[in-house]
Amino acid sequence: MTARQPRRARRRVVPASTLPRPVAGAALEHPAEPVASPGTTARTPRRSASRGREHHVTTDYRYVHTDLYTIGGVGLIVIAFIVAMSFVVG
Repeated sequence: MTARQPRRARRRVVPASTLPRPVAGAALEHPAEPVASPGTTARTPRRSASRGREHHVTTDYRYVHTDLYTIGGVGLIVIAFIVAMSFVVG
């Protein structure tokens, strides 16, 4: 009989970094000073500052169409080759 194993603990929430995130153009003006972005502090998450893009997942699927066209083209070439060889051999 198998021994009972303890239940696995849930993922713990890791606090955000305590260092402020730099603003894009501010590092060029004063490279020695750390500058926090306007909507970011050590306690508030950055989500409120960037409503347009909340996660890293892209929803641009244009590459899928080109991949499907490429697969279709290669498939047609392979089928045409097989049909042509059936006439040559047979």
